[in-house]
Amino acid sequence: MKILLIGDLHYRSNGISLIPERKTKYGLEFLRRIKRRIEEVDVVIIAGDILDDGENPNAEKEYKEIKNVLEDFSAKKILVAFGNHDKNPEKFYEIFGEESRYFLYDNFLFYVFCDRYYEKDVAIRGDEEWENFKKIVKKNPDKKVIVIQHNVIYPEIESSYPYNLTDFSKVHSLYKQNNVFLSISGHYHKGIDVLNKDGIYYFTLPAICEEPFKYFLIELKEPLNIKEYTLKNNVELTDYHCHTEFGYCAEDVSMEKVIERCKIFGVKKVYFTEHAGQLYLSREEYWNFKFFKDTEILKRKREEGKDRIKEYVEKFKSLNTNIAGLGIEVEIDKNGKLTLLEEDRKFFEIIVGAVHYLPEEYYVSKDLLEKKFVETIEKLVENKIDILAHPFRFFARKNIERPKNLYRKVVRILREGGVCAELNFHTNIPDHEFFKICLEENVEIVFGSDSHNLLEVGDFSKHIEFMKKLEGDYK
Repeated sequence: MKILLIGDLHYRSNGISLIPERKTKYGLEFLRRIKRRIEEVDVVIIAGDILDDGENPNAEKEYKEIKNVLEDFSAKKILVAFGNHDKNPEKFYEIFGEESRYFLYDNFLFYVFCDRYYEKDVAIRGDEEWENFKKIVKKNPDKKVIVIQHNVIYPEIESSYPYNLTDFSKVHSLYKQNNVFLSISGHYHKGIDVLNKDGIYYFTLPAICEEPFKYFLIELKEPLNIKEYTLKNNVELTDYHCHTEFGYCAEDVSMEKVIERCKIFGVKKVYFTEHAGQLYLSREEYWNFKFFKDTEILKRKREEGKDRIKEYVEKFKSLNTNIAGLGIEVEIDKNGKLTLLEEDRKFFEIIVGAVHYLPEEYYVSKDLLEKKFVETIEKLVENKIDILAHPFRFFARKNIERPKNLYRKVVRILREGGVCAELNFHTNIPDHEFFKICLEENVEIVFGSDSHNLLEVGDFSKHIEFMKKLEGDYK
């Protein structure tokens, strides 16, 4: 059983907040980024303050947007607590449904309290709420109970903190009497680590709307196993491979939006590396790989004034930023030349080489295809690329088993040419064995998000986990 825990979201679609630390406009994106990382989860819990202002004119629309994203998790149950910023409990549960208040699963009963908030920062749990809770527990006497509420129960935080729920002793006593095993709260944005009092675990979630954007996965067992994750990278990283609005395969990325997210998620520097072929050629020409056999097509496009290299370079210059650098992603034509005019090379700080295409006539045998693949990499390296993008992804894309017999040969080509190997998870599952050989042969490994959409920008969770395992295996 896997439970996802998320603290105060404070979503507001226009991004306005009186407290600048709250990244209110990214609420939906934070949820989607978590969903992208988690393959399966049984229960999703959000501990209140779903919105930053539940009385704003767009509140109903914003609640529905959140509900739609939460439903994408395909969890058995979504449980949401009502928080003081949510303002209107009737409207809140009209959208999320009263059924989001409790849930029976295996040996556990989940119950979400709906506390009420009044002027002068007063929070109250009414008698009716208590009676409803006790009635449900009484019907399920054999279940361990997990309670969720917005407010902190234990430890009691400083009295000046708004909307503290009064009378902790009474709440704790009633929890003991009703078989409560775990109490989950939000509200206190710093969060409080798990504490055990009289056999009850109390956990206060930090707000996901504030750095480093923490969320948690929990397994229900003794002792309680809670794993902490952050959406912000906990080490400074450079992304050597990111796409832009100039790419035909781009989704919602733009240079400005990429930079914005790199700042939020802790990317020290990002290199824009758009497909050179897509900057020179039309969409149709590129996807039909006209650059491969028609080796003069790039020059003709320049002479006709139809390429977009200058536009790409000028757009980057207009940003006037230190967090980004300009690069290009290139391929090889049939003569072994880069899909980059020599006169344009001066514009780019890094050149990323890739194998995206080999002609159909090379597929007549496994040996021929592998031979031409290696020759293509040799030509890329001879043309002084800096990084080899997504090594061996070409075979996975073609549903062909990766030729592991070529790993060491390719690594040595990279080593001799001083070329880095890119760790890349975009539609790709890198092979530990290849990158282990890179370490053995002293070939530098660099990270590339290969971002085509904004959810990929700055997310290096898989890269970091991969490298931890790789270094462990290598040692």
